Amino acid sequence: MITYLIELYTYLYKILKGSNKWLAILFILWLYRVDFIPADGGGFAKGLQVITIIGLLYCVYKRNQHIISLSYTCTNLPIKSIIWFYTFAVLSTIWAFLPTFAFFLSLQNLVLLFTLIWLFSLMKSFKTVEKSFLYFAITTTIFEVIAERIINNPAVFIHFLPGGSASAICISYCFGELMASKKIDSDRKKILKNTLILSIIILITSTSSGANIAAILGCCIALLFSGNIIWLCLIFVIGIILYLNQDLIMHLMLLVMPGKTEAIIESGNGRETIWNGILAVTAQRPLIGWGYACGERVASNYLNWTLSDSHNNYLGVYGGLGWIGLLFLIIHQIYSLWTAFTKRMKIGYTGLLCGLCCATINGYSYGYLSGKACSITVIYFSMVVLTFTYSKVKKYD
Repeated sequence: MITYLIELYTYLYKILKGSNKWLAILFILWLYRVDFIPADGGGFAKGLQVITIIGLLYCVYKRNQHIISLSYTCTNLPIKSIIWFYTFAVLSTIWAFLPTFAFFLSLQNLVLLFTLIWLFSLMKSFKTVEKSFLYFAITTTIFEVIAERIINNPAVFIHFLPGGSASAICISYCFGELMASKKIDSDRKKILKNTLILSIIILITSTSSGANIAAILGCCIALLFSGNIIWLCLIFVIGIILYLNQDLIMHLMLLVMPGKTEAIIESGNGRETIWNGILAVTAQRPLIGWGYACGERVASNYLNWTLSDSHNNYLGVYGGLGWIGLLFLIIHQIYSLWTAFTKRMKIGYTGLLCGLCCATINGYSYGYLSGKACSITVIYFSMVVLTFTYSKVKKYD
């Protein structure tokens, strides 16, 4: 594990010393801004947001002036569908409750997608792509969890949704690929195992119940598609037992949700109030919503309670972009899951299927696609891009 951490440090150091150092610096500044400075805060927050978004777009465009047109026309359906989703989100600026707020939050996601499409297109082998993805995902997550403990809460165990959610995706991907056992050489096995162990540590110390459940689901998908009939039978038996003894479901949920009670779980830890508020205000604009990420802000006035996150991708998108935006999101997720599922026999795609399933279920407790972006957002975007990149690389090593 110490060797692995040294490799992560070396990886980051090489980037910061290499030709893409400004991209890395801008991304780190962006990550700092979105996690530790309120999105609707003062002038410094808005200024930093503009600088990082425009800076990232400029750096990528300078390296490939056709990246935007190529992203819209020469990628696969999972990428095209999410790009069109956020294009519609940018257009929602026209009718948004907070136009500037909606514009920059939606534009930043498009810029992140263009950046990732360009970045992964540079790599020519599967191992390079996967290693870069895992190092990028885990270093991003580590940065967030360490910074959170330094800036806001100096403790080992803290409730930190971005860290828990991001680590859950990494767990699902690594476990899925280890169970699939396709071309697992010693180097690849070491990276997958060490990323898995480090992600488990982050998940446990982040105390996110939704992330715990999402990670378990991702691992169950891995067992289901591992090709091992014993695991398949075990999952089937457990499912029958839970169906016949549904009281056990609550006991299991209490087990993976430390510190929660049955009443808290049933009310979604206060999320039910948030969701009812968003539904109430969106009923006034059900077709197009209040503008990207603005449903929560309108609901804040309705509930007399400041809301920064819908804690649900689907209600968050419904509040911001209405039924049209929700349809875009659902189409995108169907395309992404179907692509990973149909290619699951190829190396890398079992992990993507597990990671995408994990992220999809986590979207019911955390609105990482419907508002403020963070580590789980860019890691999810990375997996969507990899559904295309994995199919394009011609060699393994």
